[in-house]
Amino acid sequence: MTAPALLDPRHVTLDLTYRCPLNCDFCFMAKSSTARRGPELSRGHLGRLVDSLSAAPRRFYLSGGEPLLRPDLPWLVKYIKSRGHYCRVITSLSCGAGALPALLAAGLDELTVSVHGTPAIHDKCVGRPGAFAAIAAACAAVNSSPFRKRSKLVFWCTVNKASHAALHAVYKALAALKPDEIAFHHLDFITAGDLARTNKVLPGRGGPRLKVSQDLAAGISPGRLYAQILKIKGERDPRVRFDLELSRAEMKRWYDPRAKLERNGTCLGLWNGLWIDPSGNLITCQPLGCRLGSALKENCLEAFNGPAYGRFRAALAERGGFLPTCSRCGRAAYMSGRPAGAPKLKPRP
Repeated sequence: MTAPALLDPRHVTLDLTYRCPLNCDFCFMAKSSTARRGPELSRGHLGRLVDSLSAAPRRFYLSGGEPLLRPDLPWLVKYIKSRGHYCRVITSLSCGAGALPALLAAGLDELTVSVHGTPAIHDKCVGRPGAFAAIAAACAAVNSSPFRKRSKLVFWCTVNKASHAALHAVYKALAALKPDEIAFHHLDFITAGDLARTNKVLPGRGGPRLKVSQDLAAGISPGRLYAQILKIKGERDPRVRFDLELSRAEMKRWYDPRAKLERNGTCLGLWNGLWIDPSGNLITCQPLGCRLGSALKENCLEAFNGPAYGRFRAALAERGGFLPTCSRCGRAAYMSGRPAGAPKLKPRP
């Protein structure tokens, strides 16, 4: 009998820290789970981790919290690039902008900036006056860098109560900063019903405790949001994308906490990506945070093909491909699909 092919993750997300100087009023981690604290991986640990994953080229995503709080970030980017990988940093540019020249010189492939409104809306959302102006200044420096051509500048904008009815104005403000891409992301939140159903599927789950966060959707008008999206699409700007693409009816259900949503397909993240938290725990993803192993105690690739990951994949299959709390997750890495080697899905209960 031929042994099943081993799964080999193409994506590696390293959450370098969960510290963050901002206080975004729609932050999924702050609003939808208990606090996540603990020691952070040292430079030595990070180097050995990259080495252990360098038998094949991968896409490394360095995130947080705010990864620019780590003074060794330029070193890590340079080291990842020296091992032949793609490297992306996801940041709010709320601090550490002085490190940007070193990041670009290190060969950074993509700088993804979290920015969520016009200057006034963004500053209000993140709880810091002048936050948008700081992003604008940092992006101007990036665009004038001699290394700019080899680094992509991407904006990540989360739809929220303050921005949804002015999203076209948000688009105009972001487009003026000359990014390569603008990605609009629908608001993530957890409903009471979805949390109750997930707790039945995963009793005693390891990791942070999830919380109901459906109040984040209060005050968002799906009709006004849909009209703003149509207006943005009317600009025919090839730099713009929407994660996810929702019809007007789907948008109405998305932002209605009373609506029970069911995702089609299977979460691809457990088949094509490793996610590692600041302490070195191997986790399902940042939103769920279920612990499936430790990068400090075992080989990541062996763990990825081990029993803990296998049990979680089976739990997803048992639920039809997604957990209830995943119904309002729009992260591009986890779009619906049918990964090779996925177990046969059962009908949703």
